[in-house]
Amino acid sequence: MEERQQRTGDFEENTIKNIIEYKDNKIIKINKTYTTMKRITTLFLLIIITLQAQAAYDYSQYKDYVAEVKKEVWGKDLPQFDNLNVPAKYKNESAIIMACYEELNVDYIDNLNFLYKVANIRGGKGTHIKRYLVKINDKAALEKFSTFDYRSYSREVNYGMGYNDYLTVIGVKVIKPDGTIKEVSYDEYQDAHEGKKGDEKRIKLAVPNLQIGDMIDYFVYDYEDVKEENIAPVTFFFGSNYPLLDYQIHCAIDSKICTQYRTMNGAPDFTCSKDKDKEILDLHVKDIDKTLYDYAFNPIKQTPHISLYMTGKYAAYYTPKSAESKGVFANPSAEIIQNDAWCLWSEWVKVKMVLDNNLLTLIRNARKLTTDEEKADYIYEYFVMHSLLNNEAYIAPIRFSNYFTYILRCLKVPFNYALTTNSFNEPIDELINYSNATRIVVLKNGKCYFPLGYAVSANVVPSIYQNRDAVRTEVLKKLEKGPFTQFKISCSSASDNVERVEVKATIEDEKINIERQNTHIGCAKEKIIPYFTTAEEISKSWGKAYGYNNYTEALSEDYKKSKAKAKAEERAENDKEKISENFKSEIKNYHEKAPISINQTKVTSFGDNNTPFTYLLNYQMDGLVKKAGRNLVVSVGQLFGSHSHIEGNERKRDEDVIFNYPRTYEVTLNLEIPSGYSIPAESMKKLNKYIDNDAISFTTVSEVKDNKLVISFRKIYKQQHVPVSDWNKVLEVLDGAYEFTSQQIILKKN
Repeated sequence: MEERQQRTGDFEENTIKNIIEYKDNKIIKINKTYTTMKRITTLFLLIIITLQAQAAYDYSQYKDYVAEVKKEVWGKDLPQFDNLNVPAKYKNESAIIMACYEELNVDYIDNLNFLYKVANIRGGKGTHIKRYLVKINDKAALEKFSTFDYRSYSREVNYGMGYNDYLTVIGVKVIKPDGTIKEVSYDEYQDAHEGKKGDEKRIKLAVPNLQIGDMIDYFVYDYEDVKEENIAPVTFFFGSNYPLLDYQIHCAIDSKICTQYRTMNGAPDFTCSKDKDKEILDLHVKDIDKTLYDYAFNPIKQTPHISLYMTGKYAAYYTPKSAESKGVFANPSAEIIQNDAWCLWSEWVKVKMVLDNNLLTLIRNARKLTTDEEKADYIYEYFVMHSLLNNEAYIAPIRFSNYFTYILRCLKVPFNYALTTNSFNEPIDELINYSNATRIVVLKNGKCYFPLGYAVSANVVPSIYQNRDAVRTEVLKKLEKGPFTQFKISCSSASDNVERVEVKATIEDEKINIERQNTHIGCAKEKIIPYFTTAEEISKSWGKAYGYNNYTEALSEDYKKSKAKAKAEERAENDKEKISENFKSEIKNYHEKAPISINQTKVTSFGDNNTPFTYLLNYQMDGLVKKAGRNLVVSVGQLFGSHSHIEGNERKRDEDVIFNYPRTYEVTLNLEIPSGYSIPAESMKKLNKYIDNDAISFTTVSEVKDNKLVISFRKIYKQQHVPVSDWNKVLEVLDGAYEFTSQQIILKKN
């Protein structure tokens, strides 16, 4: 559990708002904001007619579509894919990307069927080709490039506006050292259909006869056809896990679309031109040796890249003012794009929200509290509880900000509106799209409240927002008018974020019985509370302050009692199976092998009211104790969890080290020494380690006490951002901790 290090992710929800709200897949309300009565009437027609009449993609035609796509892609004039000569300096690399080609084609569609025209509904169609030529030099690269698993087709309902359709095609050729080329036949692909009613199809491919020394020439072709929303943004990274010898990008984007892009971290720029009704963006660079490291690395912060957004004028969603002009705009003013984020939030400042009885009761109870912070905390923790229970409800960042600020206004709690971005997006002062801005709420005392995805408490700043730049305003209406004040969100310390493990172990024959308690504090609780906790447990613990005694009562907000009870029973069965598997995975990850039996798994503290999240495990492991004549050899190091091992080229680093947050990981082991055995002094000497520097520290202290071997293990990540000049210091500690996991002790027969 200790080494949880995200590299990148997609947390923020980019959709501005749902025009239509659903419950149990039934429409319960149409949001009137940005709509007219004519449009509402038309939407109902679309819902009743179009969703029923519009035919799904005929998947039986997919094989023919694959053939057409392959002919198109393989037929492109790309001479760089004919270069099979690997420079000698790369002979020891795991793999070399000889060539990479990306092509983006986007069309703006405003001539859909009659109903769409009446409703003023538009759409977009886009294709994105990514083709690679890769030389495979070792087993790791062979494993990576020998299998593909991808979604070949999916269909999504777009809030009653019709359907969004997505298709993906993959083509593969294997090039042998003698120059022989073999294209993988479609007959080698295996269907792996998932989803309901055929709404999603998947395909798997194990590339036949791919070997070390071969080259693989493959492409991924993505097609999307969307209604009432924009083609997905694209990010072009000028870096890879392997050397990249030739990288070419070609974009052809409809001139009726506003295309905005930002070059980040020293990325090269496009050459822009025009061809009839298309904006053309071209870029061709060679010999990219920028590495995307696997460990403690954030490519958005640390790798040259271009973020490209394409915005059409759609009637259902907010059209940003910064994107009203057609054409291509390079590196637009971040303040103008921030203004869009403020404008959209301003629209909701004027809206009177419709609150259900439960939220009205919540407000009445909050009014009884003394301070503004107590009231805000009480409301915020309620939303956190719901996000843990359902991973929905108020979890969408836009929706949460609207409800939370409206309730604070009802409570007459003064606050400031503020914007930032999370660590998976560009900084706020380099904002390229308003949807990447995160809304936060700041009390007059400076306390901040954040969206719910990573939230564990009103008193813990989620890791993805720590140390981020932000901007706020004290005005209450027309937020875009300002004035604005810049500030930096606080960063926690290693003592705030702790994972503490207590292990009690006894030897039985050649097995070890383990009782382990894991305690998580601060950001160490992120993403794990619902992973190990049932809805019933969350309702009883987190819900106590809100009058819940069980999950059925929590569901009774939205359902009749009988249906709520049935749903609670169904959830209980699902939770039982899911959480059991999650605990099995936790034990396997901790020891890097599965237990032979599990006797007990139990959450003992649920993390509510900023308390620790704690769980207890009782299980048995084999393979950790072996007989050596009359003595026993115990792999004691494997009782301290799994730890990062940096190998190969990853040990050479030219980029800073960025951890999720400063943190402490500590383990206390009590291993009972079997009767008639003792530990020689030379075994004890190996169990005491001490490495300490400005960036990170690692210590172990051992002793024999009350016939138990007691080892205290502690690793402290002191900084969130460690300069590359200190990489060797980090590496020294990582090596020391990993080596400790291989430590063995001898229990000598007396």
